[in-house]
Amino acid sequence: KPLFEKRVAAVQTLSGTGGLRVFGEFLARHGHKHIYLPNPTWGNHIPIFQNAGLEVRKYRYYDTENSDLDYDNMSSDIKDVPEGSCVLFHACAHNPTG
Repeated sequence: KPLFEKRVAAVQTLSGTGGLRVFGEFLARHGHKHIYLPNPTWGNHIPIFQNAGLEVRKYRYYDTENSDLDYDNMSSDIKDVPEGSCVLFHACAHNPTG
């Protein structure tokens, strides 16, 4: 439904770090105040979004005890995200989950 309502957008950039900064600036310039990042995330992601003017909030996704996806807590956290919020998902190359 969001796609048909034209509420989905995408951007391609040269690098991951640069892309996140462009994304953060885009969000801030279009009225967003915060972004949800996975916990854990790459060490540079938090300051990138903070320097773009966003408050960083976190959602759980990794079960450190079992080295596995923490699906139940991730789903719970994402369900609690306020409507209109931005959530960053890592599609690949994410440490410690690979």
